[in-house]
Amino acid sequence: MSKFRENIWFLSGFFKKYSGLILGSVIFTVLLLVFGGFIYKKLPQNRKTISVGIVGQFGSNQLPTKILNILNSGLITLNEKFEPVPNIVENWSISEDGRSYTFHLFSNKVWSDGKPLIASDIKMSIPNIKIEALDPYTLKFFIPTRFSPFISLLNIPLINNDAKIAGEYSIKLKQKSSGIITQITLQSSQNKIVFYVYPTARQALTAYKLGQVNTVLDLPTDLISDANSFGQITKQTDYSHVILLIFNQTDPNLKDKSVRQSLAYMLNDKTFGETEAFTTIHPKSWSYNPIVKNYPFNPQRAKELVKNKISFELATTPELLSVAEKIKSQLDSDIFEINTKVVTSTPEQFQLFLTSFNIPTDPDQYREWHSTQSTNVGRGSDEKLDKLLEDGRVTYDQKLRKVIYFDFQKTFAEELPALVLYHPSTFHLTRHPSNLEVLK
Repeated sequence: MSKFRENIWFLSGFFKKYSGLILGSVIFTVLLLVFGGFIYKKLPQNRKTISVGIVGQFGSNQLPTKILNILNSGLITLNEKFEPVPNIVENWSISEDGRSYTFHLFSNKVWSDGKPLIASDIKMSIPNIKIEALDPYTLKFFIPTRFSPFISLLNIPLINNDAKIAGEYSIKLKQKSSGIITQITLQSSQNKIVFYVYPTARQALTAYKLGQVNTVLDLPTDLISDANSFGQITKQTDYSHVILLIFNQTDPNLKDKSVRQSLAYMLNDKTFGETEAFTTIHPKSWSYNPIVKNYPFNPQRAKELVKNKISFELATTPELLSVAEKIKSQLDSDIFEINTKVVTSTPEQFQLFLTSFNIPTDPDQYREWHSTQSTNVGRGSDEKLDKLLEDGRVTYDQKLRKVIYFDFQKTFAEELPALVLYHPSTFHLTRHPSNLEVLK
């Protein structure tokens, strides 16, 4: 019992002597537990860093689709059928005259720095369009004329006056003096993704081999043999592009639809080992119509349509030269003589032009095929095509738009401003397969 009392006296004396130090230690520990988590969140995390090579030429107002999908920070997003669905907004309404759009924002969305996202903070400039914040969660757009694809165009990142982006990622761009982007960095609490932009696929592959990037996306399959021993290859069909043979209808011979159709009938292979394409609209689109006129190999019909032998020059870029040579070998006959020519961009003057067409997410292709547009490369002029393209962009009812674009695709295949050939294959190359999961 005396030993027990001795221990009690010892502890009592110890606490009396060091009570201030003990109390301070307890308070410090509690404060550390309370504020430590908060401070930790503010410190740089062990983010997964991915370096990615992509091919193309982009300005700050034209980010690659891959990056838009990762950011997922537009007012709307597009579902698997390319229909606009709410993202930052709960819903929207369109005025009866089709010239104003009202969007109601979710009240729980934030900028990349964690601050609440309110309508008045959104910094957005679209030519000829007035934007007004009616209240903290209501945004209104006023457009000068009816334009049904407008909502689909709002799948672009929202930015505020402090250059913060909506959602979990921040974004940083490096650009040349010309405005062309050379590097795009996306950063969240979990990932840091650095995209290096290369003008050609060959340069992107070389950068990968030199270790400048660990993943490179959407390389053309003719480079697979050069990439086989450098990492994991994932091959896929690129349904967002289609290879077209465009006919210049200012040429006296090609102005005649029968000549264009004869050229189509003379090709005994239009896919060249790739995935067959039928129209210039994405196969997953709500507006896609695969039931259109096609041109199976029929040399007899081709000869019926063309009475005298015609010579044509077929222009194409270096990437498609091998396909152009195959087309030449199929068309060279007693009715056609083909010479190939390599160009670096869309030529001002040509007869036949083999090129890759970037399929827009909305079926509106007014700029590409309407006779009044300077961007109509083949300079075709067809009243029915023009009327369908005009109606499609001012019609808001999706069921009616679908009918219009079904008819557009049928008319396109009949009038043949261009021959739709195939969807090209591409491949991803990576040293770390887990990177592709992050980049989905």
